[in-house]
Amino acid sequence: MKIQAEPFRKIAAGTAGEICARVDLSRQAKAFLVPDLSPQGFLSLLMEAEAIGDAVRFLAFALPVREGVWWASVVAQNQVAGQNESDAACILSAARWVYDSTEANRRACMIAAESSNFEGGAAYAALAAFWSGGSLAPEGMPEAPADPSLGHIGVGASVLLSITSGDPKTLPARFRTAMARSVDIANGGNGRMEGDRPIVRT
Repeated sequence: MKIQAEPFRKIAAGTAGEICARVDLSRQAKAFLVPDLSPQGFLSLLMEAEAIGDAVRFLAFALPVREGVWWASVVAQNQVAGQNESDAACILSAARWVYDSTEANRRACMIAAESSNFEGGAAYAALAAFWSGGSLAPEGMPEAPADPSLGHIGVGASVLLSITSGDPKTLPARFRTAMARSVDIANGGNGRMEGDRPIVRT
């Protein structure tokens, strides 16, 4: 997969270093980081090295959290086999929050994730939305503000759980597809591909 040379529209950081300062990366990934390297340049190096975890985590922190939650939702919807009703509820809740980021929709994501026992890519897509801001405490309790990094961590965890849940032999293909979706989203697209199942909004 070839990464463009021009800046991503949705990524505000001018250099990869600005993003990497907030991301837990491997020693291998850190070795690629040089001064003034662009986000797209750094991502190209990670892709060439097939550094799956590093590439996903980097994009999870590079994207605004709203776009990241959408990425996680689309990957969970279309790259995970054998979804159940709880998974579907998590994906739908996360998508609703993306479309309408109200406090009620954010808290609904926590309820959906809890129904999935906080397991799997779909649940973490919902958790990423819940962790995006606001208070983590139950309603009516003293506020417990979310750490600004939590939403991005949830996005990365969601995508990694989604793409690693299938046959290990086809993991590289799932990784490339997930990254193609993220690049499209980073450029202002919706990350969807031909044949994708829609996320039904009710």
